[in-house]
Amino acid sequence: MVNRRDAGALFRSPPNRHENMTNNKIIDLTPLRGVALRGERLLASADLAEDVALLEPLEAYYVVREIGLGQSLPILLHLSDEQLETCVDLDCWQRHDFSADSLDEWLTAFSLGGPEELARGFFALDYVVQLLFLAKTVTVFDPDTDEVPPQDEEDEDAPLRAMTPDGFYLLELKSELGVNIHPFGVLDALYQYDLLQTHQLLSEVRVDLLTQIEEEALRFRNGRMEDIGFVAPDEAATLFSRPAAHPLYRSKKPVDSGLNRLPSLYAGSLTETSLLQQAMALITDPQSLARLEQEIGWVINGAIIGYGEKTKDVEQIIDIAERVRDTLCLGLEILLVQDDADSVLDGPKARAQAADLLELWPISDLFRYGFSATLDLHEKARKALVEVRFRVWYDMEEDAQPLEDYADRQERAFVKALLERHPLQGGFNLARPEDVKAFSCLAEVDVARVRLQRLVAQICHEG
Repeated sequence: MVNRRDAGALFRSPPNRHENMTNNKIIDLTPLRGVALRGERLLASADLAEDVALLEPLEAYYVVREIGLGQSLPILLHLSDEQLETCVDLDCWQRHDFSADSLDEWLTAFSLGGPEELARGFFALDYVVQLLFLAKTVTVFDPDTDEVPPQDEEDEDAPLRAMTPDGFYLLELKSELGVNIHPFGVLDALYQYDLLQTHQLLSEVRVDLLTQIEEEALRFRNGRMEDIGFVAPDEAATLFSRPAAHPLYRSKKPVDSGLNRLPSLYAGSLTETSLLQQAMALITDPQSLARLEQEIGWVINGAIIGYGEKTKDVEQIIDIAERVRDTLCLGLEILLVQDDADSVLDGPKARAQAADLLELWPISDLFRYGFSATLDLHEKARKALVEVRFRVWYDMEEDAQPLEDYADRQERAFVKALLERHPLQGGFNLARPEDVKAFSCLAEVDVARVRLQRLVAQICHEG
């Protein structure tokens, strides 16, 4: 039996790399698209606490991700429980699986402020997430009542063990961890900060099944995510379905939700001149604008899930926001043309009509109208692959092509983008054929249709 009088001496982190956190261990995202001015202005604020409190949870997450966790400690220290909860919800789950390594990145950032700030950050997490992190990283034994597996002290591969400072529990480190902060180091900080609360956590980890903890944490997390538009994949897939024939009723005012303002990361795509931007500029009612902003945010979040992207990749999220903008522009144009085939899209009348459509149609349906216009291109590209010559050409390995045959690579990228589950424009950038973007107007759809027909005819009938 372990001598409880030796508990304090046994419970300490091993003197290894975890005590010296270096840049190669901490994920530190560099600012994207130039300097992250929002984050830098926030860090330079005369009243940082007040300014951070004004951020909606999703905005707070993107600000931290854009300037990098390693530079965000002053902001992290002022995050509310709800803001931090959203950050962890977005960053630390891979669909149904919780990643202790990802949470460790956030704990590493908090630890830069010392053990007390590390403990404060940990205890600010959702209680079930606290349990889940510990259950994923340590096994808890009560030496007086549990059957503790014997361990060969000479076995160098044996998992590390230590007694807790209160002498109640024996901890065994779980294997295959890729964390920056040793879990024993985290627990040491927790015990220093709140012994009773830490003891309670370990007592529950000892008796609760990991699967039960993870299922409960996932259920709470999914509810919070749905509230801000990050819905389940099957629900997100409805964005890429045929739209309703007629607009369904929806409130003219924003509804009670965890997303009320567009994160600036999303809003940046709406500042560029487009049919959507010009139509929104004509709407002056604050309630209508607030509702539009909320719906656009929901659609972008749903599209992130639908396209299978991760919110950690800020650059890709900006691209998704631009795809949504372009698809909404295409949807508006389709409805305008349905009402008036001779509509002049860059004229004031069309802009006014587009503003009326924004008042009438849910943003999700406008997205569906825009997306549906690309499905015919997708189907034509699939049918083209039935042709043997076209299939051989499409499947040809790149290294089998002459290096100077850039045009052929560009055409193959064009077809590949159309064949995606969610068809996009590709092969428009000679220097970067892999770049893709959404179709933003019917003219682009028509150009792609003609380009595909010409390409099929050229390949299938050459020679």
